[in-house]
Amino acid sequence: MKRTLAIAFATLFCATIARGGDVKVKAYMTTGPDDDAVTSFMSDTPKLYTMFKTKGIQNGDKIRGVLIAENVGDVAPANSQVLEKTLTLEQDTDDGDFNFSKPTNGWPAGKYRVDIYVNGELATSAKFTIKAAKAKKSDEDESGD
Repeated sequence: MKRTLAIAFATLFCATIARGGDVKVKAYMTTGPDDDAVTSFMSDTPKLYTMFKTKGIQNGDKIRGVLIAENVGDVAPANSQVLEKTLTLEQDTDDGDFNFSKPTNGWPAGKYRVDIYVNGELATSAKFTIKAAKAKKSDEDESGD
């Protein structure tokens, strides 16, 4: 009886591992769902999009996007989690996205990544940088007053 139970658990465990390895995710960063892939954004970019495609998703699978600030200087400790979103999928997608809105004071300049997990397992990461927006001249500077 113990042997049968052990074999049943081992089979279930192996099936879970194989299932997790069957899902493939490809991702890239962009400024909008219909825009080209980019690896660098300005700090005043209103919204960052992580577009993804999946292969092997089954109904009910959960896909989670985690925005990580890898290195933003003194603004936050290295590898700080900034935002997180989770979606439940019914089938594979060619146009899935996680989008993250700009903080009130803009995105801190530095290096970032979005880690994408499927059912709790890291599937892929998309790395990018944020650059400081150029300061706008005031009306007084432009008029020469």
